[in-house]
Amino acid sequence: MAAGTQELELFVREALLRGQSKEAIAQALGQAGWTSEQTRGVLDAYADVGFVVPVPKPRASLSAREAFLYLVLFATLYFVAFNLGSLLFDLIDTWLADPVDPIQQLHFRLGPELHWSVAAVIISFPVFAFVSAYLAGEVARYPIKRLSPVRRWLTYLTLFVAASVLIGDMTALVYNLLDGELSLRFALKVLVVAAIAGTVFGYYLRDLRREETEGPSGRAVGRGLLILTGAVMVAAVATALWITGGPGAQRLIRLDQRRVQDFERIRTAVAGYVIQHDRLPPDLKTLAEQPGVSLPHADPVSGAPYAYEPGAGHAYRLCASFATDTGADGKDGWYEREWPHPAGKHCFDLNGDKR
Repeated sequence: MAAGTQELELFVREALLRGQSKEAIAQALGQAGWTSEQTRGVLDAYADVGFVVPVPKPRASLSAREAFLYLVLFATLYFVAFNLGSLLFDLIDTWLADPVDPIQQLHFRLGPELHWSVAAVIISFPVFAFVSAYLAGEVARYPIKRLSPVRRWLTYLTLFVAASVLIGDMTALVYNLLDGELSLRFALKVLVVAAIAGTVFGYYLRDLRREETEGPSGRAVGRGLLILTGAVMVAAVATALWITGGPGAQRLIRLDQRRVQDFERIRTAVAGYVIQHDRLPPDLKTLAEQPGVSLPHADPVSGAPYAYEPGAGHAYRLCASFATDTGADGKDGWYEREWPHPAGKHCFDLNGDKR
């Protein structure tokens, strides 16, 4: 193959030296069995300028700077695609919760997973968009850069990954359909994967085809697609923040969870005290003075002491002021079942006989 390519290059140069036009050379090579891609690749190596000998165009070369930029571009592309899909999956799970899925019953699942996906998209997509716009500008100024080896290799690798994801996605769809487990939630997730992978595959395939038909001087594609993708991400991020309430609401939830964790420690300490003394401690100060007991006794924000009220037998109450209502979001996880509370002051009726 290398010898054949060398013969083709020598023939094209000799024909140009004899004054033949590129169209005539391409026609002759086509009749001889050479493909249009092969002939165009060699003919495009010479500039269309009037001179006594063929004038070669500058060839694409690989530089460390160019490799760095394209590696950043494609790495952020993969990162954005994965986390956008994860974010849309979480939104689908929120709207179409499956009661038979035990993971859906965990209270902490919604917040952190959504927050990670939102943070990843917010950081990585602007980097991807900036690097993509910068490289597009470089290609517009120096069209030969479209033939960069690292760009072509990473583009074909991306096509392979996207095609593999699409094949796996469609396989999973057919499998679940045949197995009778197809649901609206699953179908929407399949649609999300197909849309993301299909968009990536279609964009880069179209870019390569335009390069083959128009040569290195062809215009870059995708500005409108980049804007549309950005709009989808903004909508997804805004929806996620609306669901979780934003950083301020999450801060209040975390503080209420801290109060509940304090109550858990107090309840455990009270149970240990009852086992040792067969009675309730008179107050939290006495309980905290027990050997080996490290006990929280005050609100983490206001510093006001938690209210402890001993009752008849081993019954007692713990009271605190909470910032959120655990029933407002309709969750049914461990936190809500064990320590349900409204916003404001609330007391829990507990028993020292039960941990």
